[in-house]
Amino acid sequence: MKLFDLNEVESDEVSSSYFRKIAHGESLTIGKVEVHAGEVTGLHSHESEEVIFVLKGAWLFRLPDEDVTVRANQMLFIPPGVEHSSEVLEDVIAIDICSKARPDWQSGVDKSLHSNPGQFLWGV
Repeated sequence: MKLFDLNEVESDEVSSSYFRKIAHGESLTIGKVEVHAGEVTGLHSHESEEVIFVLKGAWLFRLPDEDVTVRANQMLFIPPGVEHSSEVLEDVIAIDICSKARPDWQSGVDKSLHSNPGQFLWGV
């Protein structure tokens, strides 16, 4: 048994506008994420089933068959192996649950998928 206090878990900066606190169990990885509007996650898939539970804001997910906007108190289940990408429409606080441990979150390998296109725009 493990007890995690998210008040004491160090925040991981995925990008300048994407932060997460991670708890790893034996067969689950759970992250509390705080993401600013405009953040984009590139097309990818993974071995785990993923559940995104939005507590605040709006998060658009692009899936092979349809686009789905997840809002406060809604959950999206993404099966293993399904390619998806996303864009945060409104600042989001969410719980991200993965049915298998996510070593890419531990190592940070997935950070290259996340970006905020607006951070690279030059004022003219």
